[in-house]
Amino acid sequence: MLKSFKLNYSVNIIIIFGIALLLLEDLAKEFWIVNYIVNTLDYIIYFLYSYNVIITLINCIRNKKNPLFRIIETLFLIILIGLFLFNEFYYDFTSRENLQYFYTRIIFIRNIFIIIRMIAGVDKLNLYLKKLTSNPAQAIIFSFLIVIIAGTILLMTPYATRDGSRIGLVNALFTSTSAVCVTGLIVLDTGSTFSIFGQSVIMILFQIGGLGLMILSYFAAFIIGKKMTLEDKLTLSYLINENDTRKISAQLRFIILIAFIVELAGVTFLFVVFNKSFDNPVKALFYSFFHAISAFCNAGFSLFSDSFEGYRSNILLNFTVCFLIIIGGLSFGVLTNFIRHVRSKIRKYWLKKEGQQIQLTLNTKIVLIITSFLIITGLLIIYQLEHEHLVKFDLKTQYLSAFFQSVTLRTAGFNSINFGILNNFTYFIMIFFMIIGGASGSTAGGVKVNTVGIIFAYIKSIIKGEKNTTLMKRAISVKTVNNAFLIVTLYLISIFFGTLLISISDNKDFVKTIFEVVSAIGTVGLSAGITSSLTTFAKIIIIILMFFGRIGPLTLLTALEQRTKSYEIKYPEEYISIG
Repeated sequence: MLKSFKLNYSVNIIIIFGIALLLLEDLAKEFWIVNYIVNTLDYIIYFLYSYNVIITLINCIRNKKNPLFRIIETLFLIILIGLFLFNEFYYDFTSRENLQYFYTRIIFIRNIFIIIRMIAGVDKLNLYLKKLTSNPAQAIIFSFLIVIIAGTILLMTPYATRDGSRIGLVNALFTSTSAVCVTGLIVLDTGSTFSIFGQSVIMILFQIGGLGLMILSYFAAFIIGKKMTLEDKLTLSYLINENDTRKISAQLRFIILIAFIVELAGVTFLFVVFNKSFDNPVKALFYSFFHAISAFCNAGFSLFSDSFEGYRSNILLNFTVCFLIIIGGLSFGVLTNFIRHVRSKIRKYWLKKEGQQIQLTLNTKIVLIITSFLIITGLLIIYQLEHEHLVKFDLKTQYLSAFFQSVTLRTAGFNSINFGILNNFTYFIMIFFMIIGGASGSTAGGVKVNTVGIIFAYIKSIIKGEKNTTLMKRAISVKTVNNAFLIVTLYLISIFFGTLLISISDNKDFVKTIFEVVSAIGTVGLSAGITSSLTTFAKIIIIILMFFGRIGPLTLLTALEQRTKSYEIKYPEEYISIG
């Protein structure tokens, strides 16, 4: 009987129930049904702990060859039982003054033990991930979920906050999702609420979220000399939009190289600014790293309570942050093509060397043109619509603020002007820009400028009476056009239902509610000032929208796609009046 139920199985069950317990225990204070579930999980885990101790002791006695491992395993399980008993009966042995202190520390230790158990079973997780790589979209979604859960658990620990208190499940999940999905919406002030440990966790989360867990893991495997399988290459090609699998390794190296070079350059320039603001150079360096990574990943997290309102007149900071945001929002594919194009031009005209001429692709041209157009247009619109609020500053600061906000508006989430006092018509214009977002394959969100370019080409072709959709003397496939309209449709539907549900649960200003929803699904991170006051239900809706906006509707549909045999069937056509 005991042999039939392997130790590893019960350990895995402990891990699953333990994670569920960690995520549910804070909700137990609000909902009686959750409290009942938590109590049940407590006793299940207690039973499994006891069972594991018995089995481990038996194996330790029988296994003469390797008793050390079994002894360590036994001690590990005994400690877990001790932690469980302390959690159950701590109020009988501890004075009321030290109750909260000991409770939070013991919970933290217990969480660490569960995380250690998760890491110990990572080989089994890798096997499961291998199965998922047959569907790259599922692998991407699963990797994001894993990072979000890990971030949530770490942010729930007392060491994540300055005062040692626990921020609760929903707030931890919201913060972790916002960081991994590089959104920047916050329910708790990052600078004043979280400790250095908590801020470091958030920084790591949006670095992983910006570059992608799979990109970083494959790069690490490449560094240690592990060769990529065909399945690995297919997954990466889907992730970085590279059709030629032969170029995957080179493209992967370029992505990591350009990311760290740009971020390091940003750190250098920001350190010049922050070193003058702080007496402590170590603090200035940490702030430089945090904001440089946040800007490049288009995350929008800031350690300042007012974001960059206090630096609205600082030219070096404004241009450094804007540069990082723009580079991060162009996509690595566009950057690769642009750099190779410039390099080939330099080789031909300056160095007078013959070689292959790399031309800008249609995708690169669309991204560069529309991005430039949106930045300039946004600057002029914001300056004109909010001139009454900007006029109190000098002329340099007025245009600098308008430029900074135009750049950050579509995806980054930083602000140098007070968003709580903007006019409603300004919110509506900003909503339009946030829906557009950055470029496909970048750290930015939104429907993407590439999608907008394709829809523009389709409408232009319809107006001109052209049979095919063309743009810059290039034809666009019907499938690409259909996908573009599908993306926009799904985004608009999500915005509608998100706004509807939050309006039902929270009695907030309607325009600000739409602004918040679009900011979430566009992974922008700008807020009209209502995020922290949202109800638990509304926060969960925002979490779902942030996750949906980061992975994208096409990735989600591909992950849910059922592969079945397709048959070519042509149905009779019939007219339907429209318009």
